[in-house]
Amino acid sequence: MPKSTEPTSAGPSQALVKWAGDMCEATELFKTTKANSAIGVKGIADPLNEAPIGAELIAIGYLWDTSSALDKVAKGLASVGARSSGIATADRLHDGMTKEVARVRPMVTALTGSGPRTGTGEDSVGRAEHVGELIASLRMPKPDLTALAARQPKLSAAYRTAPECAPPERLPTAADGTDAGACKDGACEILVTKQTHLAIGEWQVGVSLSETKATVRNNDPAGAVGEVWLTAGGTGSFGRADGRELAIKAVAVDKDGAVLKFRTK
Repeated sequence: MPKSTEPTSAGPSQALVKWAGDMCEATELFKTTKANSAIGVKGIADPLNEAPIGAELIAIGYLWDTSSALDKVAKGLASVGARSSGIATADRLHDGMTKEVARVRPMVTALTGSGPRTGTGEDSVGRAEHVGELIASLRMPKPDLTALAARQPKLSAAYRTAPECAPPERLPTAADGTDAGACKDGACEILVTKQTHLAIGEWQVGVSLSETKATVRNNDPAGAVGEVWLTAGGTGSFGRADGRELAIKAVAVDKDGAVLKFRTK
């Protein structure tokens, strides 16, 4: 049988697939930094944060998290910018995102870094509000990466090939679903989708969420006061002087919620 002489279309270059993957990661960091900042600012004054941990300490944590997240966005964009995609519209999108981050980053750094200009813990709430306004002002240039990939065949092929651009996996099914009552016996695995209080055996905890992290606060006056921050797969615990302990594992965390496992010891 004679071989076909029809031309075949070449797949995307490895360089473009790499560019698309890195750009997808940077874009996701950009979006989650904005989303997590909005959640964090709202949470500072939320009733869940009244006692035993003051708003000032929550604000200090927010300032550190947000500054670190913005640094990661800048680093990710710098990595992408080390090479051109070869597609003018895609490179303009990258340049626009880089300029947006550069516009607010010096002001965020000045409000969150260490030094005489950053103030004290007592003014951390005000600084957090200012940082929140700066992060909220970030604007994704149009068209964004998804829209560009839909319009540009070469970029579309690279976008579909890059693992970093694949849709995120859905949260796994929690053994006890959303039934917080299952925690009363001291052991449970539940899906948490909003800020809530939980009774786990004799322990009382508060849970708040961002798109990438679950924060669990020990609200029990009989135990050690504190909180743990858990990303997907992370573990933490609270302990008492009598040796009793509450162990926590974040099975999975994303923008839709968190699957958390609790066990008393």
